[in-house]
Amino acid sequence: MLPSSRHALLALALVASPAFATTWVVTDAGDAGDGTCDASCTLRDAVNESIADDRILFDLALPNPLQLDLTGDALFIDIPLRITANDGVPTVLRRTGGSGRLIELGASADVRIVGLGYEDGNVLSMTSDVPAEGGAIFTAAGSALELRDCRFRNNQATGVLPPLVSGAVEARGGAIATLGDLIVDRCSFVGNLANGANGLDGTMVAPNSAGSSAYGGAIYAAGAIDVLNSTFSGNQANGGDGGDGADQTGFPGGSGANGGNAAGGALYLAAGSSGTLGFATLMGNDAVSGTGGSGGFGTPPGTSGLIGSATGSAVQADADLILNTSVVMGAGVASACEGMAITQRTANLVSDASCPGTVVTDLDLQFQPIDSLDPSPHFTPLPTSDAVDTSPDCLDPLGAEAVVLDQLIATRPMTYHAAPVCDFGAIEFTPVIFADGFETPPPPP
Repeated sequence: MLPSSRHALLALALVASPAFATTWVVTDAGDAGDGTCDASCTLRDAVNESIADDRILFDLALPNPLQLDLTGDALFIDIPLRITANDGVPTVLRRTGGSGRLIELGASADVRIVGLGYEDGNVLSMTSDVPAEGGAIFTAAGSALELRDCRFRNNQATGVLPPLVSGAVEARGGAIATLGDLIVDRCSFVGNLANGANGLDGTMVAPNSAGSSAYGGAIYAAGAIDVLNSTFSGNQANGGDGGDGADQTGFPGGSGANGGNAAGGALYLAAGSSGTLGFATLMGNDAVSGTGGSGGFGTPPGTSGLIGSATGSAVQADADLILNTSVVMGAGVASACEGMAITQRTANLVSDASCPGTVVTDLDLQFQPIDSLDPSPHFTPLPTSDAVDTSPDCLDPLGAEAVVLDQLIATRPMTYHAAPVCDFGAIEFTPVIFADGFETPPPPP
């Protein structure tokens, strides 16, 4: 099914709720509810009470800004459901106790969430060959999730290899791991990490082991994914370090194990998935390979393990991905993009030729620095940026629909130079008009 068709069907399913659907109102920002919405109703209570096609809102009497504390297990949803924060009230779901992701969707889930932030989720796997997936959100195959006006910050998926256990514990998706359909619009992903497990050091009685791989510092997608008007910054996929070789006095030292691979600092598309990425800005993301373990002491000393591979500091796609009208800046030693199946419909602005588009030198210097604590972190283009008023059109990556708003819900196009033309990236440059009618401050009196 085409991404635009998926989008339309999901929107129809969520808007056309039956008349008997119930609206639950969250009145308590904590996580100590009793599972029912009565005198007090937490978000967990509301999720537990909901049946298919219900809606969850938030009491206007709650604080502004609003932090929803999560201390128990992830909120599990396996029905069609809509959750909407109040306009003008920054609302964040944050793990403040325990460990684990924030939300998990079952195969029957068809969910739309508007206006929520997701912070400090931390999923950990300590089981060999069972990956750590989705630091904030995990969605099962068959599910559908639509996220709008969201922020993912400081979430992580981490693999840990238990002592005396062989195998690997990969990390997939520091913020989101999705096996189903995912739509993301007007969102930011900042400081999310996917950390592959470090290998075990060798001993006289047990061998060492290689570092595990990490895929998708922000998002790991094994289904269909469409991302629009979104910013990715400071996300990282980190391969685990290889274990050191065993020390063996009077015998050859053990060889160090190899480091784990890292792929897709911001976004990783697995084989068999598909995706579009439009009007997005990706800067400061990285894929960092694990180091090889040191050789053990001995006669002769053991050799060191090899460093893992690092590919796609911004994006790696092992499946078809249409990247369009976006700004992509690489980081570290890895190329910005990796994957023969990455194509563009019209154009992108990119830092190196690994991504389809026009290569621009010092691309990052054409944008204001990001404020990671902003309610919707973003990179604003400077008025002289190559991104301003240069996009070939204002259509989505498939060329099917006009994109009329940016990440901050500002109008596209907001023309600065001449005729109405959209900007590249998540943010439309908005000139400031002063009282004298000019776009620059008047001279001092």
